[in-house]
Amino acid sequence: MSEVQRRLVAPPIAVDDDDHSHLGLTTTDVVAMYRTMFLARSVDERMWSMQRMGKARFVISGQGQEAAQVGSAWALQKGHDRALPYYRDFGVVLTLGMTADEVMLAVLARPDDPNSGGRQMPNHWGCRRLGIITGSSPIATQHPHAAGIAWASLLRGDDRVTMCWFGEAAASKGDFHEALNIAGIHRLPVVFVCENNGYAISVGMAEQSAVPNVADRAASYGFEGVVVDGNDPLAVYAATRAAVEQARSGGGPTLIETKTYRFMPHTSDDDDRRYRDLAEVEQARSGDPIPRMRAYLLDHGLLGVDQAEGLEADVRAEVAEAARRAEAAPPCDPPSAFTRVYARRLRPGRNIPPGVDDPAGPPQPSKSGAGEGVERSVIDTVRQTLHDLMAADDRVVVLGEDVGLLGGVFRATDGLRRDFGEGRVLDTPLCESAIVGVGVGLALAGMRPVVEIQFADFLHSAFDQMVSEAAKIHYRSNGDFSVPMVVRTPWGGGGHRGPYHSQAVEAFYAHVAGLKVVVPSTPADVAGLLRSAVEDPDPVLFLEHKKTYRRTKGIVPAGEWRVPIGLAEIARAGDDLTVVTYGLHRHLSLAAAEMLAAEGYSLEVIDLRTISPLDTETVLASAVRTGRVLVVHEDNVSFGVGAEVAAVVAEEAFYDLDAPVRRLAMPDVPALPFEVTLERALTIDADDIAAAAKALLEA
Repeated sequence: MSEVQRRLVAPPIAVDDDDHSHLGLTTTDVVAMYRTMFLARSVDERMWSMQRMGKARFVISGQGQEAAQVGSAWALQKGHDRALPYYRDFGVVLTLGMTADEVMLAVLARPDDPNSGGRQMPNHWGCRRLGIITGSSPIATQHPHAAGIAWASLLRGDDRVTMCWFGEAAASKGDFHEALNIAGIHRLPVVFVCENNGYAISVGMAEQSAVPNVADRAASYGFEGVVVDGNDPLAVYAATRAAVEQARSGGGPTLIETKTYRFMPHTSDDDDRRYRDLAEVEQARSGDPIPRMRAYLLDHGLLGVDQAEGLEADVRAEVAEAARRAEAAPPCDPPSAFTRVYARRLRPGRNIPPGVDDPAGPPQPSKSGAGEGVERSVIDTVRQTLHDLMAADDRVVVLGEDVGLLGGVFRATDGLRRDFGEGRVLDTPLCESAIVGVGVGLALAGMRPVVEIQFADFLHSAFDQMVSEAAKIHYRSNGDFSVPMVVRTPWGGGGHRGPYHSQAVEAFYAHVAGLKVVVPSTPADVAGLLRSAVEDPDPVLFLEHKKTYRRTKGIVPAGEWRVPIGLAEIARAGDDLTVVTYGLHRHLSLAAAEMLAAEGYSLEVIDLRTISPLDTETVLASAVRTGRVLVVHEDNVSFGVGAEVAAVVAEEAFYDLDAPVRRLAMPDVPALPFEVTLERALTIDADDIAAAAKALLEA
């Protein structure tokens, strides 16, 4: 007998005659638990049948794990608590109110599927109506979301509990460890439920972990880990109920590990015969939770045989009818694939058909406060605007490394913790992925998080959370969820900080549909765009060039000044050549324009301010008028923002140009070096811009 077999040989449910009543469960409750388990199994089996008949393209099974799923979800208050299931959790979502019809619609990717409207694979659950938070394929990314949602409950003082399910494979991921660490530090009202089915696709537990139990890891984060028989729904319920009560009463998190087994292949694309033999699977089936729970009901007189058979027949009929209705449901409408990329689309999307998901109208410039205000530096403006936003809206919270007591390494958050308290200005561990992921969770819970990443170079650690999660949640949930989160970070070189404190990262994220990327360069734009970003329903990456922090000063208009996202500014009008730029290079381009004015040349300087969505109208109008375009940016020349601007101008204004579009950008080297002369060799200054512009003017 293998290690897996020894672990999974299960005795009958070991309870006293009235043990379910000791757990606070009535006969009606335990019968309903069994019905839900049987419903989950029947839906699963029907799904496989449909896949074999070619009706379902792809299926993911949860057979064998129903007791762990139903027993744990039963401890939640449906519609009140928050649930983050993983992709095997039929039993969880059915317990929380999803119907067999809705599950079948998801299996067949029909437009009325409440989880994603056909946009995700089956079993990627999410339904705001039921308190089920949208999930994705990358494993463990939901753990920081759970921590963020639980933190929102802590801030509000409500009694909601968040529960997060996962397979044991997720316990090897960084997001798992980072999230549990934060949950333990802050005693968050969250319960983590591991359905340990023995396999990460083909890799057994012994090759996944040096310790025998996932629950053993909880001690590292300062809270309890519990191991329970995952084939006994009452044992799972008992452990989970205790954990939920503890979390609800302020006692902090618990990690529950349910020892169970996956009877079927990983998915319909998997051949599990390559890594486990039939004898092992059959041995595991001897502990099947469905007949075990049925036997409990019969042995204790809670159901008769005829009643049990009638219940099961009713469930099978319900599933058959759900499958029939799902098959008859209309397919997705192809134009819907272009919609709900953003909760608030600001500009028409490129290559999206006209009339599909059009914005309400182009962004309009703010008319309030212009010409009045106070002179501030960029860094002072960041700090003051954050203060004003937090004072005006209790939902605004700030989190990141060193943002509290230190006030940030650049002092952008100095004084905020003093004025608004530890709960709203959270110093985090060094865990960029979880910082952004917790921000996503806070946003999903209705807060307005402002995440600070200490240097843009370190944002790469959170790429999955930014790209797979924040950017895609609105689209993948078919508009059911949105992520109103701002990620602030200082970027750019020129400060002699070397390769890992000087990177320009904008092109990575501007490429990602669903994200908005903002790059202000003046105090007025910092104030106006930061206010707009915090109020926006979509995730916004807010890039602040660190070299402007104290060198750049200007008037910040009084009042609630706003600059719309997606609107460029003509920083200097001109007739002979258009310079398109952003960030620090706005100021350098203006200096170059002044230098060339002395020689009789008239340069127009456009500050993009927002990289995504790009204000193509302003750029094209200027290109048509001047006939020459120079794009200047700090990032590498290849595949950067300049390439996109050049492509747009070439496509839309080719016959209006008097010369090819030129780019002036950093050569294709990995990053700016630390040594001063090496850094200067790669840095673009006003003289470089003037020389490039003059060469283009004379071409």
